[in-house]
Amino acid sequence: MKKITKILTGAALVAAAVFTVGCEKKSAEAQTIKIGAMYALSGDKAAIGNNIMRGVDFAVDMINAQGGVNGRKIEIVRGDTQGDPKVGRSVAERLVTQDKVNAILGCHQSTITAIAAQVCEQYKIPELTAISTVDNLSSQGLEYFFRMCPTNTDYVEDQYLYLKDLEDKKGVPMKNIAIFADNSNIGQELIRCSRILAPKYGFNIVAEVQYSSGTTDLTSEVLKIRNAKPDAVLCESYIADAILFTKTLTEQNAHPPVIVAKANGFADPSFIPATPGISNGIASVVEFSADFPKGKEINDKFKAKYGVDMNGHSAESFTAIWILKTAFEQAGSTDGTKVRDALAKMHIVGQFPNGPKIILPYNEIQFGDEVIDGVKHHHNNIPATVAIAQIQNGEWTTVWPFEEAAADVQYPAPLK
Repeated sequence: MKKITKILTGAALVAAAVFTVGCEKKSAEAQTIKIGAMYALSGDKAAIGNNIMRGVDFAVDMINAQGGVNGRKIEIVRGDTQGDPKVGRSVAERLVTQDKVNAILGCHQSTITAIAAQVCEQYKIPELTAISTVDNLSSQGLEYFFRMCPTNTDYVEDQYLYLKDLEDKKGVPMKNIAIFADNSNIGQELIRCSRILAPKYGFNIVAEVQYSSGTTDLTSEVLKIRNAKPDAVLCESYIADAILFTKTLTEQNAHPPVIVAKANGFADPSFIPATPGISNGIASVVEFSADFPKGKEINDKFKAKYGVDMNGHSAESFTAIWILKTAFEQAGSTDGTKVRDALAKMHIVGQFPNGPKIILPYNEIQFGDEVIDGVKHHHNNIPATVAIAQIQNGEWTTVWPFEEAAADVQYPAPLK
């Protein structure tokens, strides 16, 4: 009997040990706060998605090294949309129903962001977009959707304010504007906004040049721009198209004196290396530039790790993770409704609680309602704004607002 008892006791101890390990594993899993990150990590838009993920991972590593969220580590669950809206829906469903994420960060493409927002609304999971700018994302009355970045209207209006300041403060001739945009939702937004804003600032649109994203030849489009002889060209393209456009300008001897992109592919870290000696003078709306004084310390550490400077996308995704971290802490919970309420009440001024300064062009983060072109928008980051940087000597340099510029504008754009 003693032998049997001893064997049973040993078995019980083994079972207890297995049970304890299992409980510890489950307990550890319970301590993780899961954030789904939905971006194109493969396909032709993967360069943008993987650059965004650098900002996400960098923020998570920093937060977890400091103890996480009230002692709980953040875990990023990647969702590769492949840049395909159909894939995007299944990714959002998987993240919410199978991976049990507590919030979703995404996406880069506004069409996929809209799909994810509907899924999050259904399951009452907060979605924060750091990058998607299409205006109507925030006009659907969704309660669980929040936008950190400026809207398209904000971006485009800052482009026109820059052109107006070039005219008024620098004496640059500025009357006729050409638009170069793809046929995507985001490209059409540049055209829509320009039709409203160009006359507001006293400019004429002399050419609207549209093309199919992913094309292999932009010769005819560039010739239309060259023949229109605009004082400035406003652009919206993904990375491959932005590179092709710049190369075609050189090939066709087309030299618009002012080129201002609405970020996107032109601001991607791979753009300047892919256009050496032919992109100097191109300007872009930026959400971050390496010469922003308040972001220098963060950017230095980021560059030491990844070998590239932060750009707007990585800086915004970095900031968005800190927003979610703050929301979880202020909610005191991972419950979707409580986190949503915390986001709706959030007001950060200057610096995150126990975290870094806001490294973007603005110093406040506060979600609220606003009216754009007569339409009510919900949960936009009202203080969000942008700056303008220009490629000078192969590097992005902030040139506007003029009072905060690191260098004067190069005019006309040398494109060499």
